[in-house]
Amino acid sequence: MHRVVLLITLRRMDDPRITARYQGAGGGVWLVLLAVVIWAAWLPVTRIALRDGLEPVDIAFLRYAVPAVMLAPVWLRTGLVPKGVPVPLLLAMFCWGAPFAVLTATGLQLASVAHTAALIPCTMPVIAALAAWAIYGERIAGERRLGIALIAVAAACVLVTVLAGGSATDLPTVGILLLASAGWAAYTVAYRRSGLTPVAAAAVIFAWSAFLLLPALMLGGSALGGLSLSVLAFHGVTQGLLSGFIATIAYGIAIDRLGVARAASFSVLVPVLATVMALFWLGETPSVLDAVALGIGTLGVAVINGVVSLRRP
Repeated sequence: MHRVVLLITLRRMDDPRITARYQGAGGGVWLVLLAVVIWAAWLPVTRIALRDGLEPVDIAFLRYAVPAVMLAPVWLRTGLVPKGVPVPLLLAMFCWGAPFAVLTATGLQLASVAHTAALIPCTMPVIAALAAWAIYGERIAGERRLGIALIAVAAACVLVTVLAGGSATDLPTVGILLLASAGWAAYTVAYRRSGLTPVAAAAVIFAWSAFLLLPALMLGGSALGGLSLSVLAFHGVTQGLLSGFIATIAYGIAIDRLGVARAASFSVLVPVLATVMALFWLGETPSVLDAVALGIGTLGVAVINGVVSLRRP
């Protein structure tokens, strides 16, 4: 009986008539905080997965296959190619799927969590803003330009550390992480014009990612079969259930309750939270320049999202 109720709930979760019922309801802040904490933890947890012998493709498959199964009632109803969504938009949204996770995990093989947090969550809104300006002519307001400048300074600090040889991160890895950020930005820009609800969009991307990663695992081999049951369960829960399913659902509902701008503003917490978690879980101590980069980058994201206003009242 509980299973039937769950399936019905998931099937209708992307119905605007259902989500509209919860507009203005309390708890949106707690839901978006839950999503942000989980996504911040995803970076150090992915480093742990790499240390346990998983390959980037294995990590990506767990991240998308688990929620693809759980959200099957949604994507079965909308279809893998939802009506009214142009294929170019769908392809752009897919960049947040398998390519994003594979690129991020590949970068984390060398890059520290602090560098990854400075180069992905911080630069994503910048790339999204520039792409929306270049493709759709969206105006970038004065304060958002300042935020972009601050994030550029933060990225420059990371590059100085890399060029000085003070970390394991190298220039190719920086390029990989920036590509991952661009994939997330592509999803952000395309999703706004897709007409899909947050849950429906995520369900379709999860399904496509899982279907395309499965043959890659079969042809290239996988380390998943060599893991103990407890280790496999740990990564299945952290990658798939928490990061893939729960965080996505929580963030989707938070958007409905708080609005896109207010929900997105909480992303400023991701870089610092991820770095603190990596300090305690992995023993990764950020350098002074890394801390400066995170501080400036976080301020830049806060300005872009409207959390911080530098205008005089």
